[in-house]
Amino acid sequence: MSTRSRGHPTLADVAAAAGVSLSTASRALRTDSPVSEATRRRVQGAARRLGYEPNQLARSLRTRASFFAGVIVPDIGVGFYARALKGAQDALERAGYQVIVMNTERQAKREAAALRTLLAHRVHGILLATSGGFSDSRRVPVVFFDNLVKGAGAGHVARANREGMTLLVDHLVEHGHERIGYVGAPPQFTSGIERLDGFRAALAAAGLPSSAERVALGDDVWSVESARKATLELFSLRARPTGLVAASDTLAVGAIQAARAAGLRVPEDLAVVSFDDPFFGDLLDPPITALARSERHLGELAASLLLHAIETRRFGPPTEVRLPVELIVRGSCGPH
Repeated sequence: MSTRSRGHPTLADVAAAAGVSLSTASRALRTDSPVSEATRRRVQGAARRLGYEPNQLARSLRTRASFFAGVIVPDIGVGFYARALKGAQDALERAGYQVIVMNTERQAKREAAALRTLLAHRVHGILLATSGGFSDSRRVPVVFFDNLVKGAGAGHVARANREGMTLLVDHLVEHGHERIGYVGAPPQFTSGIERLDGFRAALAAAGLPSSAERVALGDDVWSVESARKATLELFSLRARPTGLVAASDTLAVGAIQAARAAGLRVPEDLAVVSFDDPFFGDLLDPPITALARSERHLGELAASLLLHAIETRRFGPPTEVRLPVELIVRGSCGPH
C-alpha cells in the first residue's frame, strides 16, 4: 500500500525513502541542524516527492517552541487594518509562522485580554495597533503599527502623518482656500494626534492665521456617521469652511454625505481631500483627492521588524519606520 493511500506521509516515510535514519531525516529538514549537503538534498527531495508536510503542532509539543505570531487590531472591519493585516500575514507565513488575529473593538480591556491570550499560546512575537491596553512585557518582542507607544516595543511602523497633512493643506491653499476645516477623531492615539498637529502646523506654515482653522472631532470611532455629524457642526459656523481635510477615508465619505445633505456641491461649494485613499476613490463623483494607500506595505514592514526582533531576541529600544506619503490628485478640489 502506498504512503499516500494510507493518509499523510510521515517523517518515517521520508526517512525510508531517503535511506536514512529517522533522526537524520529530522535534522536534514531543519535548516539549523548539522548534516551533509548531499544527505540534506536527498531527504528534502524525498519529502517533496511524498508530499510530506511537517506536523508543526507535534514539533511544538516536542521542542516546547512556538511557531505562531499574534496580530492585534482595534477593528478588523476597517479597511486600513484589514489590508495591513494581509500584508503582515503574508510576510509572517512566508517565514514559517502561523498567525493568530485578535480584534479588540478599540477597547483597552479587550486588548489587555488579547495580549494575555497570545502569551498563553506561547507566540514568538506580537504586532499591535494599540487601543490603550498595552502594558510593557519582556516575554516576547512587540512591534507597534499605526498607533504607537512611545519608548515601548522593538519597533514602530506608521505613516508620515504630519507630512501627509502638509500635502493636503497645501493642495487646498493652492486652490485658493483660506477657510479650511478638519474632520478627525479624538487625538487619543498616534494617528489622531499627529494628523491634527500636522493640520495646524501646515496652516501656520502656509501663513494662515489660527482663526482659519475649523476643527470638528467625532466620537471615538473613525466612522462614516461620526464624520457626518462632525462635518455638519462645521457647516453651522457663521463662516463655514470652503475646503475640508478628512483624516481618513471613512471620515471623507461621511463628510461628503454631510455636504450633500446640506445642499453643498463638491467641489463647487466645498473642496474635500482625504488622508487615506478609499479603494473606490476614483469612482466617487467627483473622484476624491487623497494620499495613496500603503497599508499592505505597512503590514509587511511591521512583520519584517518583528521577524528580526524574534530572531535577535530584541525587545527595544524601538526602531521607528515612517512610510512616505504621495498625493493622488483627482477632481474633488476642482481643476488643478
